[in-house]
Amino acid sequence: MAQKRNLPPAPVLFPGDEPFWEAMRSGQLLAKHCQDCDTLHYYPRSHCPFCGSEKTEWHSLSGRGTIYSYSIVERSPKPLAPAIIELEEGLLINSVVTDADVRSLNIGDEVILHSMPTQDGPPAPAFTTVRANAAREYTKAAYTALECRISDQPRLFERGAVIGSGNMGIGIATALLNAGLSVRLIDQSDDSLENAVTRITESLNRDVERGRLAEKERDARLAVLTADRDLSAIASADVVIEAVFEDMEVKQKLFAEIDQYASPSALLATNTSTLDIDRIAAATTRPQSVIGLHFFNPANLMKLVEVVHTDTTSAVTLDAALQFSAQIKKTAVPVGVCDGFVGNRLMIARERQASRLLLEGALPEQVDRVLREVGLPMGTFELQDMTGGIELMYRSRQRRGQKDWLLDELYNRGRTGLRAGRGFYRYEPGKKRPLIDPEVTTLIEEASCVEGIERRAISDQEVHDRLILPMINEGAKLLEEGIVDRASDIDLIWQLGYGWPDWKGGPMYYADQIGLPELVHRLAALEKHGDVFKPADLLVELAGADAARISDIKISD
Repeated sequence: MAQKRNLPPAPVLFPGDEPFWEAMRSGQLLAKHCQDCDTLHYYPRSHCPFCGSEKTEWHSLSGRGTIYSYSIVERSPKPLAPAIIELEEGLLINSVVTDADVRSLNIGDEVILHSMPTQDGPPAPAFTTVRANAAREYTKAAYTALECRISDQPRLFERGAVIGSGNMGIGIATALLNAGLSVRLIDQSDDSLENAVTRITESLNRDVERGRLAEKERDARLAVLTADRDLSAIASADVVIEAVFEDMEVKQKLFAEIDQYASPSALLATNTSTLDIDRIAAATTRPQSVIGLHFFNPANLMKLVEVVHTDTTSAVTLDAALQFSAQIKKTAVPVGVCDGFVGNRLMIARERQASRLLLEGALPEQVDRVLREVGLPMGTFELQDMTGGIELMYRSRQRRGQKDWLLDELYNRGRTGLRAGRGFYRYEPGKKRPLIDPEVTTLIEEASCVEGIERRAISDQEVHDRLILPMINEGAKLLEEGIVDRASDIDLIWQLGYGWPDWKGGPMYYADQIGLPELVHRLAALEKHGDVFKPADLLVELAGADAARISDIKISD
């Protein structure tokens, strides 16, 4: 069996250990109690280490304590802290603090038992902070609130149609197949369809090789996948999902045709991430049946779907979309129509500041390090290199007739990202580790000159605030505008779609940890950098209220 990545080895098991490890599986920590000298000792021993007596018995521990000492180990994908934990019972034990903001640990911080997976063995006893555990409890409550919105009268979807056989269409089709639906994949290009079927087959083959899927089940899924150039093939589908490129005119024309062929009872969905779905729905004679299903890439792996309801989307359609998302094992968050919807609207606010910080004096490695220290899996410029963002943004600017000196220069020099071996960073052949490139530093300095900006030293704290606080501010505005029902919905979107760690709750939960009065003060101090920092009215109101928390806000039930 292939070794599981980023997991510690399974513990060595000795005779007599079984109760200890069985307790760990259920989240309980045991020690041994000596009946002769009345002492506790941690971890199973056949005799008491203090008096040598073999008259010992298992004793249940609270699993709570404080940090006695610690160090930090930088480990991918997240750091951890080997630590000595002083348990409530007085025992000092060697363990590790994980799944927490270990960079902000302090001696004396409260910790609680938090088992850590191992390679094909029982979980190892580890600890997390009480703060991190509270954030995870908040996340559980957020999931529960979402689940309550799904009707208890299920609608079963059996046949799906996906229009568009690019990366997103392939991912969506695979997700539907994995959920047991038959799928018609529609595209005008035979070559594109052939490539899509090949890639879906390869994806399912990988699942078989990794032991996630039986060959028989793979064959059954491929047997209900049909590629077709004829749009009329959608007629029997219970759900039709459009996944073509982002062009309003193209999508409106396509939905007018979908309207002609789709079943009257079909759920009609667009996967747009940027366009106004009200305008797309208006191209049909049944706008009440149109909804946005914003999948995240790769759609077969990412667990999030933003379910975007328009001004005309019916309650029946919204409920059907939530049920469909649950059927294909996605977490569906209902949101309204606005630029970028919820997740990308916060991301856009952050990315604009990241670009501006480069011109003012920061460098990619500083910006990315600060974001990783927040707990995100990677920084802005690492992400752009990995996803080919430099080329994507260049083509988008070309269509709009816009220019960006730095990004255009990177593109023109062939610095398009990881696949090219160089982007904001350089990469050694066959490796993904980003390396600082002096050429990029020079280009950034030239860009500052072109823009007439005098560079200066920028502190990590300023970088942090200019990246994270606009996200929180946009989240508050989304709540004010009624685009999203709950602050916790924003946080789930950022956990599932963008890698915000569950031990930090989400941007809105993080706002409460900073403290709303302090947050408003820091935003106001940054207003000289643009209106994006003007504190949202909701933040100002809550900052003036006693013990108010924005993460508790819900607009509707």
